[in-house]
Amino acid sequence: MDYGYQLLRHVVQQVFGNLGSAARITLVLIIIPIGILAATNPGILTGSSLQFDATTGQNDFSGVGLFGVLLALVAGVICWLWAAVAWHRFVLLEEYPSGLFPTWRGSNIGNYFGNSILIFLIMIAVGIAVGIVIGILITLVRSEALAILLGVGLVFGLSWVATRVGLILPAAAIGEKLRISESWKATAPVSGQIILPIFVLALASTILNQGIIALFGETTGIPTQFGVQQQVTLSAVGTILSLVVTWLQMLLNLALMTTLYGNLIEGRQLN
Repeated sequence: MDYGYQLLRHVVQQVFGNLGSAARITLVLIIIPIGILAATNPGILTGSSLQFDATTGQNDFSGVGLFGVLLALVAGVICWLWAAVAWHRFVLLEEYPSGLFPTWRGSNIGNYFGNSILIFLIMIAVGIAVGIVIGILITLVRSEALAILLGVGLVFGLSWVATRVGLILPAAAIGEKLRISESWKATAPVSGQIILPIFVLALASTILNQGIIALFGETTGIPTQFGVQQQVTLSAVGTILSLVVTWLQMLLNLALMTTLYGNLIEGRQLN
């Protein structure tokens, strides 16, 4: 059986087969920054606070409370790191939460944060280098279709690179050391096959979010000096569904890293 399909199936089974445990481990942590944002800037969740300035064609952020956004952002980073480490440890070490929150693992979370920054810097460096080449090609060819195609390719390429080096994240979560070069080498034999789960998960998320916008979103065309700009506002149900999709996407992305680490580093079999 194709490795990419096996990997995708294992990732989906890992999340949806443990959805109750996943909710116990991550849901409260994910709700905290959302709650802060809802209390301080409810319009951001629905899109109603992001208005277009018709005179400039730019977004008007005057209705956004900066302090609330910063507080939610800091809480979001901490809670995401906490939830990610807890999820990796649940899958790889069978570590279950004993209360409302998973166990706080300060050193592991700190290492996870450092490795996340390292991956982010690698993606920026690759993105700049490839972006320059794409910019030159677009300048020479001057094709809008080619620009869109190369832009989408760049996004998937960066996701592929992040996945190739991303095994350092579950390693940090369980207190193991793994270098970038070791992660890249470990994923080399399956570098082509991992494109399938990356593509399918991104496509599924995009389709679901677009479906939510189509069913629960209200699109308003606002004329500006740069043409008509479209603004989408979600209903309360649409906002909740969008957050659920974001949560599931987070779990599936974490499960992809966890599964690759378990299979390629620890030698576990795929289902």
